[in-house]
Amino acid sequence: MRQLIMILLLAGALPVTAQVSPELWLGGGIKRALTPKLAAEASMNIRFYEPSLPGTLYPELSLSWKIKDAVKLSADYRAIMDENKYGNYTMANRLNFNVDMRAKFRHFNLGMRVRYQTAFGALRTVNNYSPEFDQAFRFKPSVTIKLRKKSIFKPVIAGEWFYSPANEALGDRFTKYRLSVGTEINLKGPREIDIKYIFGRNINLPRQKTEHILSVSYTYEWKKAEADKKK
Repeated sequence: MRQLIMILLLAGALPVTAQVSPELWLGGGIKRALTPKLAAEASMNIRFYEPSLPGTLYPELSLSWKIKDAVKLSADYRAIMDENKYGNYTMANRLNFNVDMRAKFRHFNLGMRVRYQTAFGALRTVNNYSPEFDQAFRFKPSVTIKLRKKSIFKPVIAGEWFYSPANEALGDRFTKYRLSVGTEINLKGPREIDIKYIFGRNINLPRQKTEHILSVSYTYEWKKAEADKKK
Protein backbone atom coordinates (compact mmCIF):
# COMPACT_ATOMS: atom_id res chain seq x y z
CA MET A 1 0.00 0.00 0.00
CA ARG A 2 2.85 2.41 0.83
CA GLN A 3 4.41 1.80 -2.58
CA LEU A 4 1.13 2.61 -4.37
CA ILE A 5 0.72 5.86 -2.40
CA MET A 6 4.32 6.85 -3.26
CA ILE A 7 3.64 6.26 -6.95
CA LEU A 8 0.61 8.57 -6.77
CA LEU A 9 2.59 11.30 -5.01
CA LEU A 10 5.54 11.04 -7.41
CA ALA A 11 3.21 11.20 -10.41
CA GLY A 12 1.76 14.44 -9.11
CA ALA A 13 5.22 15.87 -8.43
CA LEU A 14 6.73 15.22 -11.87
CA PRO A 15 7.60 18.43 -13.74
CA VAL A 16 5.31 19.10 -16.71
CA THR A 17 4.96 21.73 -19.40
CA ALA A 18 1.31 20.87 -20.03
CA GLN A 19 -1.76 22.88 -19.07
CA VAL A 20 -2.55 22.27 -15.38
CA SER A 21 -6.21 22.18 -14.38
CA PRO A 22 -7.32 22.24 -10.71
CA GLU A 23 -10.86 20.90 -10.51
CA LEU A 24 -13.62 20.30 -7.96
CA TRP A 25 -16.18 17.57 -8.66
CA LEU A 26 -19.39 17.47 -6.62
CA GLY A 27 -22.12 14.88 -7.00
CA GLY A 28 -25.22 13.47 -5.38
CA GLY A 29 -27.35 10.46 -6.24
CA ILE A 30 -30.05 8.06 -5.17
CA LYS A 31 -30.12 4.34 -5.90
CA ARG A 32 -32.72 1.62 -5.44
CA ALA A 33 -32.76 -2.15 -5.80
CA LEU A 34 -35.58 -3.13 -8.15
CA THR A 35 -35.03 -6.88 -7.74
CA PRO A 36 -32.32 -8.89 -5.94
CA LYS A 37 -30.17 -8.62 -9.10
CA LEU A 38 -31.39 -5.41 -10.78
CA ALA A 39 -30.76 -1.86 -9.48
CA ALA A 40 -31.25 1.69 -10.76
CA GLU A 41 -29.51 4.93 -9.87
CA ALA A 42 -30.06 8.62 -10.71
CA SER A 43 -27.43 11.25 -9.99
CA MET A 44 -26.52 14.88 -10.62
CA ASN A 45 -22.91 16.02 -10.91
CA ILE A 46 -21.15 19.30 -11.47
CA ARG A 47 -17.50 19.96 -12.22
CA PHE A 48 -15.83 23.26 -11.43
CA TYR A 49 -12.58 24.12 -13.17
CA GLU A 50 -10.06 26.84 -12.36
CA PRO A 51 -11.75 30.20 -11.56
CA SER A 52 -11.31 31.57 -15.08
CA LEU A 53 -13.09 28.59 -16.67
CA PRO A 54 -16.81 27.65 -16.61
CA GLY A 55 -18.14 24.34 -15.34
CA THR A 56 -19.81 21.20 -16.62
CA LEU A 57 -23.15 19.87 -15.38
CA TYR A 58 -24.40 16.38 -16.08
CA PRO A 59 -27.34 14.32 -14.87
CA GLU A 60 -26.94 10.56 -15.20
CA LEU A 61 -29.20 7.51 -15.16
CA SER A 62 -27.81 4.01 -14.57
CA LEU A 63 -29.14 0.48 -14.63
CA SER A 64 -27.09 -2.44 -13.28
CA TRP A 65 -27.57 -6.20 -13.32
CA LYS A 66 -25.64 -8.48 -10.97
CA ILE A 67 -24.85 -11.74 -12.80
CA LYS A 68 -23.13 -13.20 -9.72
CA ASP A 69 -21.45 -11.79 -6.62
CA ALA A 70 -18.21 -11.22 -8.53
CA VAL A 71 -19.58 -9.82 -11.84
CA LYS A 72 -21.96 -6.95 -12.59
CA LEU A 73 -23.09 -5.44 -15.90
CA SER A 74 -24.35 -1.87 -16.15
CA ALA A 75 -25.33 0.84 -18.63
CA ASP A 76 -25.34 4.61 -18.06
CA TYR A 77 -26.83 7.56 -19.93
CA ARG A 78 -25.23 10.92 -19.26
CA ALA A 79 -26.46 14.31 -20.53
CA ILE A 80 -23.50 16.70 -20.59
CA MET A 81 -24.13 20.44 -20.38
CA ASP A 82 -20.93 22.42 -20.81
CA GLU A 83 -20.81 26.19 -20.23
CA ASN A 84 -18.69 28.19 -22.65
CA LYS A 85 -16.93 31.49 -21.95
CA TYR A 86 -20.01 33.45 -23.06
CA GLY A 87 -22.23 31.80 -20.42
CA ASN A 88 -24.08 29.62 -22.93
CA TYR A 89 -24.47 25.85 -22.53
CA THR A 90 -23.75 23.32 -25.25
CA MET A 91 -25.39 19.91 -25.02
CA ALA A 92 -23.90 16.46 -25.58
CA ASN A 93 -24.87 12.89 -24.72
CA ARG A 94 -22.81 9.90 -23.66
CA LEU A 95 -23.54 6.21 -23.23
CA ASN A 96 -21.42 3.93 -21.03
CA PHE A 97 -21.46 0.14 -21.04
CA ASN A 98 -19.62 -1.39 -18.08
CA VAL A 99 -18.41 -4.73 -16.76
CA ASP A 100 -17.41 -4.74 -13.07
CA MET A 101 -15.46 -7.67 -11.62
CA ARG A 102 -14.57 -8.18 -7.95
CA ALA A 103 -12.35 -10.57 -6.01
CA LYS A 104 -12.59 -10.62 -2.20
CA PHE A 105 -9.71 -11.41 0.14
CA ARG A 106 -9.26 -11.25 3.89
CA HIS A 107 -7.73 -7.78 4.16
CA PHE A 108 -8.62 -6.20 0.81
CA ASN A 109 -10.80 -6.46 -2.29
CA LEU A 110 -9.58 -6.23 -5.88
CA GLY A 111 -11.77 -4.68 -8.56
CA MET A 112 -11.66 -4.15 -12.31
CA ARG A 113 -14.09 -2.05 -14.32
CA VAL A 114 -13.98 -2.19 -18.11
CA ARG A 115 -16.02 0.55 -19.78
CA TYR A 116 -16.89 1.34 -23.38
CA GLN A 117 -18.15 4.88 -23.87
CA THR A 118 -19.54 6.60 -26.94
CA ALA A 119 -20.83 10.14 -27.38
CA PHE A 120 -23.18 11.88 -29.77
CA GLY A 121 -23.75 15.59 -30.13
CA ALA A 122 -20.16 15.72 -28.84
CA LEU A 123 -18.56 18.85 -27.38
CA ARG A 124 -15.27 18.52 -29.18
CA THR A 125 -14.20 20.23 -32.39
CA VAL A 126 -12.80 18.39 -35.39
CA ASN A 127 -9.29 16.99 -34.83
CA ASN A 128 -9.41 17.86 -31.14
CA TYR A 129 -9.96 14.48 -29.51
CA SER A 130 -11.13 14.49 -25.89
CA PRO A 131 -10.71 11.24 -23.89
CA GLU A 132 -13.49 12.35 -21.54
CA PHE A 133 -16.18 12.99 -24.16
CA ASP A 134 -15.37 10.82 -27.17
CA GLN A 135 -15.38 7.11 -28.00
CA ALA A 136 -13.04 5.19 -25.67
CA PHE A 137 -12.37 2.01 -23.79
CA ARG A 138 -11.52 2.61 -20.13
CA PHE A 139 -9.76 0.14 -17.81
CA LYS A 140 -9.99 0.84 -14.08
CA PRO A 141 -8.32 -1.52 -11.57
CA SER A 142 -8.80 -0.74 -7.87
CA VAL A 143 -7.87 -1.93 -4.38
CA THR A 144 -10.24 -1.48 -1.43
CA ILE A 145 -8.61 -1.86 1.99
CA LYS A 146 -10.60 -3.61 4.71
CA LEU A 147 -10.25 -2.02 8.13
CA ARG A 148 -11.77 -3.29 11.36
CA LYS A 149 -15.41 -4.41 11.14
CA LYS A 150 -16.93 -1.36 12.82
CA SER A 151 -14.94 1.20 10.83
CA ILE A 152 -16.99 3.54 8.65
CA PHE A 153 -14.04 4.09 6.30
CA LYS A 154 -13.13 2.06 3.21
CA PRO A 155 -9.84 3.36 1.73
CA VAL A 156 -9.62 2.92 -2.04
CA ILE A 157 -6.64 3.22 -4.41
CA ALA A 158 -7.35 3.10 -8.15
CA GLY A 159 -5.95 3.77 -11.60
CA GLU A 160 -7.68 4.27 -14.93
CA TRP A 161 -6.40 4.15 -18.52
CA PHE A 162 -8.26 5.52 -21.56
CA TYR A 163 -7.82 3.89 -24.98
CA SER A 164 -9.19 5.37 -28.22
CA PRO A 165 -10.25 2.72 -30.77
CA ALA A 166 -11.10 5.33 -33.42
CA ASN A 167 -9.64 4.84 -36.88
CA GLU A 168 -8.33 8.39 -37.25
CA ALA A 169 -5.19 10.46 -36.75
CA LEU A 170 -5.41 10.50 -32.94
CA GLY A 171 -6.95 7.04 -32.58
CA ASP A 172 -5.69 3.51 -31.88
CA ARG A 173 -3.70 4.54 -28.79
CA PHE A 174 -3.86 5.15 -25.06
CA THR A 175 -4.80 8.80 -24.59
CA LYS A 176 -5.06 9.42 -20.86
CA TYR A 177 -4.55 7.99 -17.40
CA ARG A 178 -5.85 8.82 -13.93
CA LEU A 179 -4.60 7.78 -10.48
CA SER A 180 -6.72 8.25 -7.37
CA VAL A 181 -6.63 7.73 -3.61
CA GLY A 182 -9.51 8.28 -1.21
CA THR A 183 -12.09 6.66 1.00
CA GLU A 184 -15.72 5.69 1.11
CA ILE A 185 -17.48 6.76 4.32
CA ASN A 186 -20.53 4.76 5.40
CA LEU A 187 -22.81 7.06 7.39
CA LYS A 188 -25.69 6.04 9.64
CA GLY A 189 -28.60 4.74 7.62
CA PRO A 190 -28.46 4.10 3.87
CA ARG A 191 -26.05 6.94 3.12
CA GLU A 192 -22.51 7.06 1.83
CA ILE A 193 -19.92 9.74 1.03
CA ASP A 194 -17.01 9.18 -1.33
CA ILE A 195 -14.00 11.53 -1.10
CA LYS A 196 -10.88 11.20 -3.24
CA TYR A 197 -7.99 13.00 -4.88
CA ILE A 198 -7.45 12.28 -8.58
CA PHE A 199 -4.34 12.99 -10.64
CA GLY A 200 -4.89 12.81 -14.40
CA ARG A 201 -2.79 13.41 -17.51
CA ASN A 202 -3.34 13.24 -21.26
CA ILE A 203 -0.78 11.17 -23.17
CA ASN A 204 -0.02 10.65 -26.87
CA LEU A 205 -2.08 13.75 -27.77
CA PRO A 206 -0.94 17.13 -29.15
CA ARG A 207 -2.89 19.02 -26.46
CA GLN A 208 -1.34 18.05 -23.14
CA LYS A 209 -3.31 18.54 -19.93
CA THR A 210 -2.67 17.66 -16.28
CA GLU A 211 -5.53 17.43 -13.77
CA HIS A 212 -5.57 17.81 -9.98
CA ILE A 213 -9.07 16.91 -8.85
CA LEU A 214 -10.89 16.85 -5.53
CA SER A 215 -14.00 14.69 -5.88
CA VAL A 216 -16.82 14.56 -3.28
CA SER A 217 -20.03 12.60 -3.87
CA TYR A 218 -23.03 11.60 -1.74
CA THR A 219 -25.29 8.60 -2.35
CA TYR A 220 -28.57 7.69 -0.68
CA GLU A 221 -29.89 4.15 -1.01
CA TRP A 222 -33.68 4.13 -1.19
CA LYS A 223 -34.52 0.83 0.43
CA LYS A 224 -37.83 -0.98 0.15
CA ALA A 225 -40.15 -0.86 3.15
CA GLU A 226 -40.56 -4.02 5.19
CA ALA A 227 -44.16 -4.39 3.94
CA ASP A 228 -42.94 -4.34 0.34
CA LYS A 229 -40.27 -6.96 1.11
CA LYS A 230 -42.88 -9.32 2.60
CA LYS A 231 -45.03 -8.98 -0.53
